[in-house]
Amino acid sequence: MTTDNQTTLDLKQFLPYSLTNIAMQMSEQFSELYQQQFDLTVPQWRIIANLAQYGERTAKELCDMARMDKSTVSRAVKSLLTRNLITAKENPKDKRASLLSLSVEGNRLHEQIVPLANEWQAGLVSDLDSQELKQFISTLSKLSNHLNKNV
Repeated sequence: MTTDNQTTLDLKQFLPYSLTNIAMQMSEQFSELYQQQFDLTVPQWRIIANLAQYGERTAKELCDMARMDKSTVSRAVKSLLTRNLITAKENPKDKRASLLSLSVEGNRLHEQIVPLANEWQAGLVSDLDSQELKQFISTLSKLSNHLNKNV
């Protein structure tokens, strides 16, 4: 209940709420593609995508990059290792943290998913013209840069 002296938060205009909802919807819809066709969970896909883009990383780095907690990454890494989609080798800088990378099979799987991801994204943004999409990406980048300055 609100009184005349209180203001309410318009959730349609509140960026954290709106962006979270959009991100969750997109993640859920896109995950249907790689879960059904490739038997991957969201954390597994995020690890594969990060390793494909950024190369060899530790589990801790993957936690930070993908904004996932340690136990989620640990379970996903264990499963991906079991499926031979990633490899682990000793980290010469820190014997406690293995260096993870995509295996040949992991790279092959990633290469199968990328065209489907691009097609899915093209459908998602099909109502935007190229200038709107460019401006949207630029705006998201500015918001991200601002948030990273405050960390």
